[in-house]
Amino acid sequence: MAPDEAWRVAMLVPAILLFLCAVAIKLLCWDTPAARRFDVAVTGKTQKPSMWDYVEVLKDPKVVLMAMQYSTCFGTELAMNNVLATHFRTYFQMKAGDAAALASSFGLMNLFARSLGGILSDKLYLRFGFRGRIWAQFLALFFEAIFLFGFGCVDNSQPWYVALIVLVCFSMFVQMAEGTTYGIVPFMNPKQLPISSALVGAGGNLGAMIAGFAFYGAIDDWILPFKVHGCYVMLFALLSPMLYWPEYGGMFHGPAAGAALSETAPAKELEQETKKAAKEDEGKEVDL
Repeated sequence: MAPDEAWRVAMLVPAILLFLCAVAIKLLCWDTPAARRFDVAVTGKTQKPSMWDYVEVLKDPKVVLMAMQYSTCFGTELAMNNVLATHFRTYFQMKAGDAAALASSFGLMNLFARSLGGILSDKLYLRFGFRGRIWAQFLALFFEAIFLFGFGCVDNSQPWYVALIVLVCFSMFVQMAEGTTYGIVPFMNPKQLPISSALVGAGGNLGAMIAGFAFYGAIDDWILPFKVHGCYVMLFALLSPMLYWPEYGGMFHGPAAGAALSETAPAKELEQETKKAAKEDEGKEVDL
């Protein structure tokens, strides 16, 4: 087909695949590991959340910080999907098909990297307790920022494959940070788990808007926006020590004395189920 027709017709492919995926999720998937259909009763509540519940959850600075950290990973992924193909096509003077192929390597890391972030979070949790999850989050965001800044340092005087190598490393840590984020979210406010998850997820869309308007749209330069974006990611990575729960601890401190006794029942149950599932997985690995 002619190029101006081909890209429009190509949009039918993801549309059909997404429709089939939605049907499969609706008919085959469970809402939670413990229940086919989510019931607010599992969080200790008796009614669906109201708008005031959202306001109450947002009063927790940790939820706001986690949402902003998600803006630096999932928001970054959305922003990269918008700019990478054009960057390779125009800045590196590549053919449209070649530029699209290089840009697609960023998204292909989703095949394993997000799961890798969740696995890292679980492994560090078993080894170091809850602080391991926060360290996993910090490390993923830290190296994401390093490689994003590094991608902005690759100019068109260098071969395109240098940019590709840095991009693949950068993409891996972006997706890993998404996985480490949701290794923490279920523990943040177990009684308001749906709201916490939704607010953190919304942070991803907010991050894409911030990147699009403040960095890539406002800065008239080919590579400077990537560097500024990298500094934005690093800022929120360095705020990870602010994530502290009396019953779980933080990056540098364990739980407060006696706090574990006041821990909520949903949080206890969630922690026990996580440890049990992780030990079962380790047992399967030994059997293999």
